[in-house]
This record gives sequence, C-alpha cells and structure tokens, in this order.
Amino acid sequence: MGVFLKIKPFTLIVIAALLISLAPYSIKPVKAADEYDSMRSKWKSLLVGGAYDPNDPDISVQIASNTKTAQSYWDTLNKAVDRTYLWSDYSNWSTNSANITNSLTRLKSMAIAYNTPGSSLYGNQSLAQDIVNALDWFYTNMYNENRPEYGNWWDWEIGTPQRLNDIAVLMYDQLTSTEITNLNNAVDRFVPDPTNRTLNNIAETGANRSDKAQVVIIRGILGKSETKIVQGRDALSQIFLYVTSGDGFYADGSFIQHTYVPYTLSYGNVLLAGMARLLYILKDSSWDVTDPNVQNVYNWVTDSYQPIIYKGAAMDMTGGRKISRIAESDHVTGQTVIASIARLSQLAPSDKAASFKSMVKAWVQQDTTFANYYKTLPIYDIVLIKSIMNDNTITPSPELIKNKVFASMDRVVHLRPGFGFGLSMFSNRISAFEEGGGENLKGWWTGLGMTYLYNNDLTQYDNNFWPTVNSYRLPGTTTDGTGSGRPIDWHFYENPYNWVGGSSVDDLYGSAGMNFSLSQNTGSPLEGKKSWFMFGDKIVALGAGITDTNNANVETIVENRKLNSNGDNALTVDGTAKPNGLGWSETMSGVQWAHMEGNMAGSDIGYYFPGGTTLYGLRESRTGAWRDINTGQSTTPYTNNYLSLAFEHGANPTNASYAYAVLPNKSAADMAAYASNPDISILENDGDVQAVKDTKVNAVGANFWNDSSKTVSVNGQSFITSDKKASVTTLESNGQLDIGVSDPTQSNSGTINIEINRASSGVISLDPGITVNQLSPTIKMTINVLEAKGKTFTAKFKSTNIPCLQSMVASFTKNNWIDNAGISNSLQEKLTNHDLNSFVAEVQAKREKHISSEAAKYLLRDARYLLSVK
Repeated sequence: MGVFLKIKPFTLIVIAALLISLAPYSIKPVKAADEYDSMRSKWKSLLVGGAYDPNDPDISVQIASNTKTAQSYWDTLNKAVDRTYLWSDYSNWSTNSANITNSLTRLKSMAIAYNTPGSSLYGNQSLAQDIVNALDWFYTNMYNENRPEYGNWWDWEIGTPQRLNDIAVLMYDQLTSTEITNLNNAVDRFVPDPTNRTLNNIAETGANRSDKAQVVIIRGILGKSETKIVQGRDALSQIFLYVTSGDGFYADGSFIQHTYVPYTLSYGNVLLAGMARLLYILKDSSWDVTDPNVQNVYNWVTDSYQPIIYKGAAMDMTGGRKISRIAESDHVTGQTVIASIARLSQLAPSDKAASFKSMVKAWVQQDTTFANYYKTLPIYDIVLIKSIMNDNTITPSPELIKNKVFASMDRVVHLRPGFGFGLSMFSNRISAFEEGGGENLKGWWTGLGMTYLYNNDLTQYDNNFWPTVNSYRLPGTTTDGTGSGRPIDWHFYENPYNWVGGSSVDDLYGSAGMNFSLSQNTGSPLEGKKSWFMFGDKIVALGAGITDTNNANVETIVENRKLNSNGDNALTVDGTAKPNGLGWSETMSGVQWAHMEGNMAGSDIGYYFPGGTTLYGLRESRTGAWRDINTGQSTTPYTNNYLSLAFEHGANPTNASYAYAVLPNKSAADMAAYASNPDISILENDGDVQAVKDTKVNAVGANFWNDSSKTVSVNGQSFITSDKKASVTTLESNGQLDIGVSDPTQSNSGTINIEINRASSGVISLDPGITVNQLSPTIKMTINVLEAKGKTFTAKFKSTNIPCLQSMVASFTKNNWIDNAGISNSLQEKLTNHDLNSFVAEVQAKREKHISSEAAKYLLRDARYLLSVK
C-alpha cells in the first residue's frame, strides 16, 4: 500500500517561490564530464581551496575574511538597470584602464565566496544572479571584441582577461553557452597569441609571457579548444630556456625584467607562481608539458630563490620597485615565493620535491614575524603548507652555507649560520634602480653598493624601513647625497664602467667589486673602486680611488641600522659606551673597533677598522610616509630610529680610501679580542688592485682593476699574478689549493693568465675553458673567458708534496739553477728520508752559492709549507 505525504498549502507556496527564484537560470542538460571539465574543476579547486576542513581555525578565519570582503563588494555593487559603472569609486573606467581590472578583482572575490563551502555566501542564488548580471554588463560595455585598448596594455592583455577567465570558471554552471562564447571572444580579441603583445606586436618574455599563456590555456579549457590549450602550453617552452641577455632566468640564477633590472622577487615571483599554476593544471592531461627543459623551472628554486630567502625574508635587493609598496615587505614577498615552492613540490621529481618541502618547513618555522603565518594565504596554500608542516617525515633544511655571485644581475649573497649578507651593484649592463609609474621615487642609491645584513632581527627591513631610512645614506654606499627630483620613468640609470662582479671558491668564500661613476645616475662626478671580500663569518670592505669635484661632502656609510622603538641600542667604540640618546652625533678618531647592540638576541654586529680610522656616528629619529617613495601609497607618517657609522672623505676628495670589516653576531668582548688579534690582513688597496687575506680560513681575494700584469704579495712573497682585469679567490686547505677566477667586465673576448706562487703535485679538477700551462715551480693557467658572462672558473690542485719537491730539485739541476750534482743528490736523499728540516738547512746554506736565489725561494717555500702541515 503506497504512502502519501500530505503537503501543507504553506509548503507548496515556499516550493513555488523557490522555483520562481531559479527561473533566470536555464538548467543545462547533464552531460558526461570530459577532460576539459576535469581541468576546469582543477582550476576551480585552486581558486577556492580544494578539499579542506572549514572548521580548521586558520581556514575558518580566512573564509570569514573573504566573506566579509565579498559582502562589502556586493553591498556596494551598482545594480541599477541603467548603470554606467559597477562601483562608484571605479566610475572612471572609461579613461582609467586599471579600474576595468579592479572591477573584476571585486567580482572575482564575490564569485569565490559564492563557491566557498563554509562561507555564509556559499550557494547564495541572489549573489550568483548579481554576479552574472554584472558580468553580462561588463562584457557589453567594458570589455568585448570591439573595444579599443587605452591606458595600460597590461590591464587589457593580462590583468582583466586573467580575472575574467577565473570568474567564468567559478560561475560556469550559471552561465549560458552564449555567455561563455562572448567572454571567450573578448579574451581572443585582446590575447589572440600569448607570445606577442596585441597592442604593438612586440615579443612577450618572462612573467608577461607566462601570464598570457595562462590566459590562453584557461580560455581553451572554457571553450573546450585543444588548439588554444596547445597554443598556451607551447608558449611556455621559450620561458623554460635560460637567456644570455634581456629578460628571463639566467644559468647563474639571475632574473632580469625590463632588460636591465634585477626582478627575481617581482616579475620573477609572478613567473614562478605562474609556472606552479600552469604545470599543475596541465599535469596528467592530454596536454601535459613534455618539453625536457621544464626541469629548469625546478632549478630556479635552488639557483635563484633559495639563496635570497633568509628565515622567510626575501631579500629586497632583487625586488625593484616593489620596495616602495607597503603591502610587499620582504617577509610577505617571501611568503608568496614559499607558497609557490610548496606547489612545485607537488610536481617536481622526487628528489627535488623532498628538498623543496624541507626548505618550506624550515622557512615557515623560522619566520616569526607573522602573528599567524596562514592568515593571509589562500585556502589552497593553507592546506598544502600545513600538510608539509605536519608531516613528521619531512626534516627542515639546515641554514644554507653559500657564497654566490649573480653575475648577470650584479648581486651577491654570502650565507652563514646566523646571518645572510646581500650586496647590490650596478654596471653598464644593470641599472642602479628603476622608477616607473610613480614607484621607487628615491631608489637612486639602492644599487650603488648597498649592503644588507639579515640576522635574528627579522623585521630590520620591514616595519616601514624604506620610507624612513635616509635614502642617501644607505649602508655600504659611498655617497655625496646627490639624486633629486623625480626620476625618469623606466630609465636605464647605468654605470659607465663594466668592471662589476666577482668570484667564488667552492661556493663558500668570495670576492666582489665595483668600479663606479655616478655621471649617468645622479649626474655627480663621484667615482671610485669598491670591493667586498666574504670569508666565513666576516665581510671585509675596501674602497680606493674615491674622487669627486662636486663640492659636496662625500661619505662611505659603514652602517645605517634601524634601532628599537626607544632608539637606545648600545654602541660601544674601543671599549667606551657612547651616549644612547637620540640626537647624538660625534666624530671619533683612532677607532679600532665598534659594537652595535641588536634589537634582539642574535642580532648584534661588530665592526673592525684595520689600522684605526676617523668615524662619524649619528643616532637619529626619522619620519616618512610611503607616499614619499610611491605616489600611489598612503600619506600616513611613520617614525623609526637609526644609528649610522660613516667614513667622512670630505668635499672634493682625490683618491680617498677606506677599509673595514663587518662581523655579525659578535659581542663587544668578542670585538675587543678580535681587534687585538685580527685574522685578516689588507694586502693591497689602490687603483690597481684590492686584496685581502683571511688567515683563519687561509683564503685570499684579489680584484685586479687593470689590463696589465700585477702581482699581489702575501707576507712579502708574491702570491697571485694576473695579466688582465679579473677577480680571483683562492682557498688552501686539506692539502688542496682551489682557485676561482672571473672576468667581471664581461667584455674580455680573449683570455686571462693567472700565476699562483705555489707548486702542485697534480690537478684535481678544471672547469672547461681552463688550460694549465705548468704545475711547478709555480702554477700557471690560462682561462678563456670569451662569452663567459662573468661566471667563475674553478680549478682545484693538489698541494705540493715530497715527490713534487724531488721533481723540482731535478728540474732545477737540469737547468743549472742547482749547479752541483753532489748537492742535488744530497737534497734528494733528504727528501727520500722525509728529513725536511735538514733539507731546509742545506738549501739555506747553499743559497746563492750552488743554488740560485730563485730556486732556493721555491724550494724553501714548499718545504716550509710541508713542515707547517705535518
């Protein structure tokens, strides 16, 4: 017997009302899902968050925040039938293309909320109707196949179509086939080809190309067009390749955009995120990426990003104009890079995937600057990063120990446990800075030898550093305070000199240098030569040839550090505590060392001044607004306190010089002890060569400034000779001599000849391009640097040994430098018996009698070396 439900009249009314409310939607017949539908579903998961627990406290906070934002946009949406804009504050969209993109940003926020389980707006049909109506109006009035471009091309060809595609994916089930076709036609009008700009037909590169490839691929998914998906996918192949000029990633880890600006953390960051998205959407589809060069994307992580992220902070020296935006601090930028690396860990080969996850875990654990690390992340990334953090099989990466020269973008990093050092330079290849669209108005000095020191003071370059620091007295720079007025938009502020770069040895120690002139930057005649030698736990900085005729006071800024809120961090100079009140300044003479208290444990810094120097100290409070450095930012004033130390070269110096060492994480007591027994010696500091030896690690760095033969001596004995402009770094340890050589000019079309005053018992390894001409009595080698692009060539040699000395005695006897066979036999016998002390005594006794002075020099050199390592 059937059971009949008795339905009350009120219930029938409610059902009827629901049916009427659904009337605007044409219900599509259910079709079997195809591959396009599966890919569209994947992209929707990326936008909304995929499978997640809405009760997770971090996710629920994000859902609530997103809902609140979407609700505010919905409340202020202009819903009038005769509307001429979608939001009143974007009513000038017909003259300002940015507000076309901005309108879709808001509409996308609403569409995400509509599709987010756990949101109070989830599945709200009134919201869906308003979104679809707005989208229809948008297509009819703002963006369609008949509209011309005006304003910024980026809005028409990247910003707007990307958002339009996302909204179409999110609202696909509410859109008719005609509406989908209309939106696709609009996108095809402005992005018919991802490899070229529609506005002017120039070739797209780097991040722009990736962004447009995304536009075309998602448009292909929406329109179920294999042709468009293939077109977008194939546009990626050029991006995978390393470039040797212009925009893109370089084999040395550099990233350039706008031809001459380091932009790893801006455009490069966008590109990395784009690759993570596109490789995800194409994976396991009929259009998966099969180009073997896609492996370079995973190399970008280790070569380009890992060295410039310190405890979650992405080093601002590769951010370009982004440093002038309050919302893009080093840690916020680092967070976006880390999220992309986490995504790539799901796609990379297993060994790289494991490494990426370890990096992510370490950086998230180390970065304590966020009250809640997940608060601002998209839900998809919250789920992914939490899965990594909660996986006990993943071990956090240890702190990276590395010295790396990014020769193609004039940047250098030196990383050790407890600190990271960054160096920003400019050349005839790389601009000092970039200003554009009113952003980065005071960037004049950011690429002129500015040094960054990252330690446990994780917010040193955060909390309004950039609008409050004295932009004309940045640490590391030699400055005359020039650079006024608004810079020229997108201008190449070049250095007329090309000697800019450096060399590394074993990726552990390095030398860097910059021959600079401000003539094409600020217009000042100031010029000079600057070098930095990075040995273990210290950085040694030298300056020479500093000359100016501008009648301005010239300084070299050793430090300009942001202090605590009271500005009273202790400064100790040669054991004397200096006044800690704001407003203090003093010119101090005969300074041997200084110590600055950090803002927290693990952030103290020591400074050593070889031979003593006169130093100017200043403790000041500074106020500035982000509007001062970016016309699109807030006028709200912020105040920070700073302590600076500087060499004063005076007005119109001629061939002035300086020398100092920075020793991170040292106490005042450490510095007093160090100054009494330093482990560095300045070998040369002039216009021909700048060179330093670190006796602690037995490393030598030398920058040769001229194309003429020049020798650097150590302890009165010649050590390195170069016949060309070159940077050379050497390390002697464990019976081995390692040598790194580069052509920092990147203009030498021939060779560099290097002679090292050591004998070798054999070659361990040589980079291609190195020819060894002799191993004894000195090492001579020729390096072919044609098209080397500033790379370091590495040679590794076995140190001298007893057989090597025996061979040397035989050779000297043959060429009559030892003119007595009996003496030669006696020396060989002592070597056979390993009696080095007697060998030394006999050589000294027969020197300039039967053994030439030159032969004795080499024999004693190697015998004493062997005695020292016994």
